[in-house]
Amino acid sequence: MISKDSIHQRMKKDLFKYLPSEILTDILLRLPLENVATCKCVCKPWLDLIESNYFFKSHFSKSVPALVVSMPTTNSNWFNVFKLEEKPKRKPNLITKFDFPQASTIQGSSNGLLLLKNPFRDHLYVCNPITREFVELRGRLTRPREDCYGIGVSRISGQHKVVYLNPNYDGCHVYTLESGSSWRRVKGVIPSFNCCYSSVAAFASGNLHWFVSNGREIPYICCFDLEKECFTTFSPPLECLKRPIFNKGMLFTLGDCLCFCDDEPKYYCDYDHVIWLLKEYEEVEKCWCEVHVNIRQPPLLEVLIKHPYYGHGLHKRLQPINVYENGDMLMLWNEKHFLYYSKKKKSLTKIGLFGKMGDDSLCINSILLTPSFLSLKRHYGMKNVISF
Repeated sequence: MISKDSIHQRMKKDLFKYLPSEILTDILLRLPLENVATCKCVCKPWLDLIESNYFFKSHFSKSVPALVVSMPTTNSNWFNVFKLEEKPKRKPNLITKFDFPQASTIQGSSNGLLLLKNPFRDHLYVCNPITREFVELRGRLTRPREDCYGIGVSRISGQHKVVYLNPNYDGCHVYTLESGSSWRRVKGVIPSFNCCYSSVAAFASGNLHWFVSNGREIPYICCFDLEKECFTTFSPPLECLKRPIFNKGMLFTLGDCLCFCDDEPKYYCDYDHVIWLLKEYEEVEKCWCEVHVNIRQPPLLEVLIKHPYYGHGLHKRLQPINVYENGDMLMLWNEKHFLYYSKKKKSLTKIGLFGKMGDDSLCINSILLTPSFLSLKRHYGMKNVISF
């Protein structure tokens, strides 16, 4: 007969072995993200628990956005994933970093997954930087042309979908991330355009968005519903359309809102940048809210905004990345420099907290990503998943 003392001794030596899975799950969910990733290597029962559907969904429901920064070169691409602090620190907290085995640029992010494109080869990649998995999407639809791509999650079915769009070449195709999937053509009317101002789609409210134009016609926003797999169109901010010439602008996702950045500053003044947010998305008549980024004195950026190659104008390619609770913003200028905007001081500061471009770097890519333990292999049953 085994004594109570011997039972207690065994439990002291291996306490976690005797814990109910519900309690162990609760403990692991309280750990920092990087520590949970380490726990996957402790033993197979822990690995199975962390990669279970229940743990993935529970963890993702509590996950907060992180900042992904990459600096692609011709042969590889270094990625860093940072915790998004309430205010940038001198030494930001790094969640993970890795060297992706192929040159690639970020084409979007959704629910923990990154969509990457090789600018030199006919490859698309869907990657989870937390589980260190990726899958290649090859074929004629991934050739290095002026095509449009996007990734998002459908609102009702919750399916991850990758979208290819080029009305002048092969229309629109969708690739659903699931077992046995392949590219399939979207039926129905596709909006006509011959110019897309950015191949990267902005994902908001279950839809992908591109800012496009057709010849000399007025530019518009092309919208693809991932659930219904159909297109609609609507106008950018009407204030922009009132100008004699309007052919500039970029779409981004800022928080939960669709964001339009006007490349022409307000009243043609370099120091009053305007960002438009679409908050009431479901309304038939889209209502854009105007947000001003006023800059009083930018002498520290004089070299930056008057560079002989980039030209004049702070407004050029000013990408908002994150808005803090006090109204301050983290921005990326022209895919070259990170800037921090102080709403109180109305000033911009050039920061190098998240890395600086090397001599062989093509640009800086940055996007927000909500970390998750979604496994392309275990949860979606996809084949040819590569670990790195």
